[in-house]
Amino acid sequence: MAYRGELCALLTAACWACSSTAFAYASRRAGSLAANHFRLVAAVPLLLLLAWLSTGSAWPATAADDRMLLLVASGLVGLVLGDIGLFHALAVLGPRVSSVVMAGWPAVTVAIEAARGHAPTPLVVLGVLVTIAGVVLVLLRSRGSTAWNPGLTARTWTTGLLGALLGAVGQAGGFVLVREGMAPGADFPGGLDPLLATVVRMTTGVVGVQLVLVAQRQPFALARVARDRHSLLPALLGALFGPVLGVWLSTVAAREAHDLGVASSLMATTPIFLMPIAAWTYGARIGWLGLFGTVLAVAGAVLSSLAGHR
Repeated sequence: MAYRGELCALLTAACWACSSTAFAYASRRAGSLAANHFRLVAAVPLLLLLAWLSTGSAWPATAADDRMLLLVASGLVGLVLGDIGLFHALAVLGPRVSSVVMAGWPAVTVAIEAARGHAPTPLVVLGVLVTIAGVVLVLLRSRGSTAWNPGLTARTWTTGLLGALLGAVGQAGGFVLVREGMAPGADFPGGLDPLLATVVRMTTGVVGVQLVLVAQRQPFALARVARDRHSLLPALLGALFGPVLGVWLSTVAAREAHDLGVASSLMATTPIFLMPIAAWTYGARIGWLGLFGTVLAVAGAVLSSLAGHR
């Protein structure tokens, strides 16, 4: 297929839209930490099998210590710190608004890279500004919306927004670290396979979230999901569409797309897919301002991705 990589990138965005919606429902019923815990525990065995079938190995046993340190740090930043914030936002704000705020993670990546001495191009900066403008418009439209959370208050809205922002920071930090962790080296001259990197990150996420839950005296939080059929089915669907199918499709997209910038841009369209899903599943009223803001936020992410890979 001529555009297999690009098609996989678009399917990745659709999978992440389905995953976000499913986990939002599971988080709202069972709690955000319980849903996140369940997702990680359910995903790791499937990812181990997928990595073994794809690469012939389920774990990068020959990886150098510095590479493993980067991957573990990426898992802690992205899948523990970042996803704790994101899952809280999903439970409070709902999947659509959370996904639009999360669309700003490329802007955080640009800031991190600038702090490391890699100055962004003017087009990348323009893309960041467009994304920020789009996110602000969506938040202005969504502040009074209670379609997802009828009991939404100013305080819970603020904590949800902070959770989504933490998710964006974690996603960006995890992305920068895992990119360094997959780079070519003496142990892997061609670079580490993304699936093997994901296995390490997810395993780290399981351990990290488990430690958080132990500290909060709820070490078996995932049992809340397993006991409630209204949480269990969405959580299982979320695990299938997110860390399994979504990760696999994104790996294929990164490997086979003609242009990585185009693939990244297509994967950034998740908020677009979420608009009809949100309207259908919980009656979200998007409105023209919300629609324009969502498109603007995605357009900024697309511009940043394309400009950053030129």
